[in-house]
Amino acid sequence: MSDPKPQSTSFHSIASAYKGARPAEQPMADPYAKRLFLIIDSVPEMQRALAMTLSSFGAEKVEYASKAGDALAKLAKYEFDVVLCDYDLGNGYDGLYLFEEVKERNLIKQSCVFMIVTGERRAQRVISAAEQAPDDYLLKPFTGEVLAQRLERAMRRREAFRIVDEAVMRHEYLAAIDACSRKIGEKSEFALDFMKLKGSLSLKIGDYDTARTLYMDVLRIKTVPWAKLGLAKALTGQKAYDEARLLFEEVLRENDRVMEAYDWLARLHQTNHELDKAQQMLASATRLSPVVIRRQKELAQVALKNHDLATAEAASRETLEIAKYTWHRHPTHYAMLARVQMAQGEHGAAARTVASLRRDYRYNEVGEWMADVCDSQLQLKSGNRQRAAQLLSEAQERFATLGAGLPPEAQMEFARACYAQGRQDAGDAAMQALVRNHHDDETLLGQIGDLFEDVGRREAGHQLIASNVQSVIELNNEAVRAAQAGQFEQAIERFAKAHEDMPGNLQVMLNLVNATLAYVHRHGWHESHMRRAHELLKKARELAPANNKFQKLLQAWRILVEKLGKPQWVL
Repeated sequence: MSDPKPQSTSFHSIASAYKGARPAEQPMADPYAKRLFLIIDSVPEMQRALAMTLSSFGAEKVEYASKAGDALAKLAKYEFDVVLCDYDLGNGYDGLYLFEEVKERNLIKQSCVFMIVTGERRAQRVISAAEQAPDDYLLKPFTGEVLAQRLERAMRRREAFRIVDEAVMRHEYLAAIDACSRKIGEKSEFALDFMKLKGSLSLKIGDYDTARTLYMDVLRIKTVPWAKLGLAKALTGQKAYDEARLLFEEVLRENDRVMEAYDWLARLHQTNHELDKAQQMLASATRLSPVVIRRQKELAQVALKNHDLATAEAASRETLEIAKYTWHRHPTHYAMLARVQMAQGEHGAAARTVASLRRDYRYNEVGEWMADVCDSQLQLKSGNRQRAAQLLSEAQERFATLGAGLPPEAQMEFARACYAQGRQDAGDAAMQALVRNHHDDETLLGQIGDLFEDVGRREAGHQLIASNVQSVIELNNEAVRAAQAGQFEQAIERFAKAHEDMPGNLQVMLNLVNATLAYVHRHGWHESHMRRAHELLKKARELAPANNKFQKLLQAWRILVEKLGKPQWVL
């Protein structure tokens, strides 16, 4: 394992003299010797001090990271047992946000202890009572005895979760939920913790009925903030919006640092078309916790809808600045800022943003394409119609190959540019493909509807959305009816054709896999069908590992290939 610097004998003696630190002469008798640790701290001296303290406990395997990017790379490479992370990671990025990102990307197992180390007492106020809070936090300076006590308590609790580690790391959430149910039934000292995990996983896969029942059971036992928050999320999933809103508001009255509650309330206000209230919620949240890209980005979008260009510009700029140091970094952040600046009439500022995009994404195909799309809009606003048309024509050529792999925001920005220059056919073709590939994503369809309103094509846009959603539903229904009639080959053919037309449509992918499994159950192994289904399941896992239907098909796939003696096909 790597080490920041060779440590001197005198430094070892200092660490072993920490009050309460145990001698390192018995590593085999010490569970610390078997653990893999990650220390995340930008100060080399603090890295060494923590390493020495851990060494005095018997720890032998320690990795180091001095910034968030290094930490994410190591977390993706190794399976750590304990992460000790400094609160201040530089560039406005803190340990709490790193923890949120790590959980979102599924980079640590459930049994991993994630502990925040900080010298800032305000961290006590920042750490919320939300569901994904870190295991603990330490205030500097601290003794070896304090660290040992905190670690032992957290590690003992986290050790209980090893039973679900493999399932969660492999995105097999149904198996993890089953394991949680068994542990809850045993009524061990960690039963409440397993209820918390089961509720979280149920929400993750969209099983809102199970989540609601579980959180209500927890609240009958003990009134804990995370259960109240979880119940509100489950109610939102069941579209019981009024009940959910009251619960989120209650959570915030009890603790105004539960940041997730602000986000969920903002979404509920948007659902009710209460954009002013949504903006107020997001603004309050960003004042309390400014370094969250997702929240800043949503604030910019809502403020733009509200025609509050000053707030939209500030939030867009903040989104771009924060994202530069994270895996969220993307050319669409520049595009959003440039669009707001153009709406403000600040063409010089927009030109500088586009220039930054070209510089930061030089030799990056998507970045250069996005820069041309933004520049075409800027040139049009500046009265340079010929240059605008040339840039958009070049972008349109490359869109043919890039389109399917671009995020929806980028495709929508391209459509805006097309509509602005009177290229309705190109804009409609892009939006038609986007709708057909995401026909069941209500949030995205709403954003596409907003785009059509912005460009003055409200009725035509709503007709485009409705007709394409309906065509996908009808196509799916035809193939499903064929499968229900036992005509599996016909169903497979129809789904395969639909997948060819809509390669990004998740539901079509999963329906094709489902029809393939039904065929094999009836007629036996079919190599080419199963190979394609295997690839589609891998793609679905990349796109939406928590999708409920994917989870059920993953479980059915495992059972089938094991039954047929094909272990090499296990995902």
